[in-house]
Amino acid sequence: MTSLAHAARSEIRNGEFYVDGEPFYVVGVGYSSLRPHQKPGVSYAQTNRHWMEMDFRRIKAAHFNTIRTWDALDPTELALAKKYGLMVLQGIRLDPRQDFSDIHNQESCVAQVATIARQTKDADNVLGYLVMTEPALDAVVSSGEEETLRFFRRLKRAIQDIDPRPVSMDSWLPLAFLDHSLWDFVTFNTFAFAPQAVNHALGYAGYNRWLANRFAADRPAEGGARQGRPFIVGETGGYAVSKSSWSKYGGCGGLSEYDQSLRNVESLRGAIEGHASGSVLASWLDAWHYPEVSDVHADEPWAWNGLLGIPTDSQKDMKGIPRRAYYDVMQHNLAVVVEPKSNHLYPVADRIPLRVFTPGVVAGVDWTLNGGEWRSLEGSGRGGWHGFVQLPKTAKRRQRVTVRAVDGKNMELARKEVSFVAEVPAERVSIGLLEMSKKTGLMSCPVRITDGHQRPIARRKVFFGCYFPSGWRESSGVQVTNAQGDITLTCTVPPRAGDRFLFVAAGTDSPDRVRAGDMRLFRLGE
Repeated sequence: MTSLAHAARSEIRNGEFYVDGEPFYVVGVGYSSLRPHQKPGVSYAQTNRHWMEMDFRRIKAAHFNTIRTWDALDPTELALAKKYGLMVLQGIRLDPRQDFSDIHNQESCVAQVATIARQTKDADNVLGYLVMTEPALDAVVSSGEEETLRFFRRLKRAIQDIDPRPVSMDSWLPLAFLDHSLWDFVTFNTFAFAPQAVNHALGYAGYNRWLANRFAADRPAEGGARQGRPFIVGETGGYAVSKSSWSKYGGCGGLSEYDQSLRNVESLRGAIEGHASGSVLASWLDAWHYPEVSDVHADEPWAWNGLLGIPTDSQKDMKGIPRRAYYDVMQHNLAVVVEPKSNHLYPVADRIPLRVFTPGVVAGVDWTLNGGEWRSLEGSGRGGWHGFVQLPKTAKRRQRVTVRAVDGKNMELARKEVSFVAEVPAERVSIGLLEMSKKTGLMSCPVRITDGHQRPIARRKVFFGCYFPSGWRESSGVQVTNAQGDITLTCTVPPRAGDRFLFVAAGTDSPDRVRAGDMRLFRLGE
């Protein structure tokens, strides 16, 4: 489908975002302008514009091309983002715990999103709308799936009756049972540290790929053709330098600035390997108000994950202090290599696409295969570079593409290396049906590992995990397949009376260090 607004420079074409007629990979950062003692839902427009312009200037300097918000920017703020060349994923804050079936709630939310659409429709630097962040599982279940979907259809229609730009809901794994086909693009918040069981089994790239395949892969379109939708990782990274490692709200803290930076960059790479059309790093600033409104900088990981730290409420800290992650992510953003993807399998006979996205400071992109001759990629001058890699017929196993970005004086700005595997059939992980033991009350299911010729793989290590989204309970483990390539995994966390869903994931690494995996979502009690 194509979705193009009269004021927009953006559209969705062939399953990806385009801006100004060119393919566009979202290199995003989550943005809130709220400083210490400022709280969501209160206007600080007059005091925040100074800080906001400073923020946008630094965001652009770090080579981001998009900001995503949780509260909608007003027209003046959207114009300020445009001044610094930033596209916007316009977030709309709505209560994620409300009764979605309640007609009064629906009418109130429809009025709210319509007002924001009217304020936004003339801004040409908006990629699309993100309606609500992470609707609560209990609220969806109690409201009913059909009523919830009817609620979101009303919101989408109310926006697009005014501004026909794409609309999505900022979703998360607990809602993977819900039909997401109404959205123009698919957005999920994913983190490499949660759920631990899913990341343990699939790896972070595999976790994203499962979501992309399930919700954004090819689907029927007009005229019988098939096309996908963009899959955006709405929040990733999230690593924090708080003193505490964990809290009841989750998060992952207790890190040095070095480790925070390293893991944030690894998360950005995992989004690419997971077939995302872009990702949003969380977040730009330390959020004093999150996860609970507070007048102190609470020792909560989510409140210490900014690229810019605001350690105290003194005036000298309000500008924000760049952490190491700011500079390392800046370097990462100089050359975002989307194809080929690391640790993927490619047939020798196929031409492998080479796609790189860069900021405006890059004047050229060169590449080499396995240390051979340097060649140049074609580019439009708007940040997108493309070409093809043709492997030699004798290519086997690990291959290495190196990419370098250069400025107008042919000085190297960044160098990236992508290692992938050629001419190796993909292994397969198959998860069977769930069974409950009458003796223990625990649930288990069979898993089989087969090679590219459907033969069982014996003596192979299998990583597995089970995750109950209700109450966020999980377990994980490792087993080795028998001679028939089988294991039986057991979820060591017993189900509760209110559990409606269970995720079971399993993965294995091939001798070439390529992880194959799968995950099944079981509806309990059906």
